[in-house]
Amino acid sequence: MADVIAPPDSSASKGEWRKWARRVRSELDFPALSAGVCKGLQRFPPLRHPATVLLYLAMEDEIDLSSLVQSDLPVRWVTTRTPERGPLTIHEIDGPMEVHDLGFPQPHASAERVPSAEVDVALIPDLAFDLYGNRLGRGMGYFDQLLARLRAGIVRVGVVPTALVADRLPKEEHDVPVQWLAAEEGVVGVAY
Repeated sequence: MADVIAPPDSSASKGEWRKWARRVRSELDFPALSAGVCKGLQRFPPLRHPATVLLYLAMEDEIDLSSLVQSDLPVRWVTTRTPERGPLTIHEIDGPMEVHDLGFPQPHASAERVPSAEVDVALIPDLAFDLYGNRLGRGMGYFDQLLARLRAGIVRVGVVPTALVADRLPKEEHDVPVQWLAAEEGVVGVAY
């Protein structure tokens, strides 16, 4: 990124923060960032042991985690599907796939669902995160609803370029924070 795009001040609305995040994202080299993030996640202890790990299939302006699926990590990979109506659903990553209207791959509507209680680790994309694990999504609430349905005690990891980690984002009562941030420098715990 040639120039740092200054974030809004702490009193800015989520809409202003989303505008900032989209500007920053448009300047980033996601393939290069993806390689660094995946390298750090391969060393992350919760992925070094058998577990069911929920990941997303990346849109063009997101960190691509597909190399993790091809790695020798001893985990079961599951992913989300965005239906036409209703909440995100969870499916095996190696089942039948289709392309969503927004251009990203997702499990086909006929793919067998995985119960949310089986998820041990969730790798979550969003437009930005803050140092406290608060998330700034795209405004549809899909991941808020999904995270609220997952069982207590799972490991929640925000996947984000360092350029999109803010000091403090606006937070609402329904927002579910993450405990870890995976950026190109590695995986770090959030402040509490």
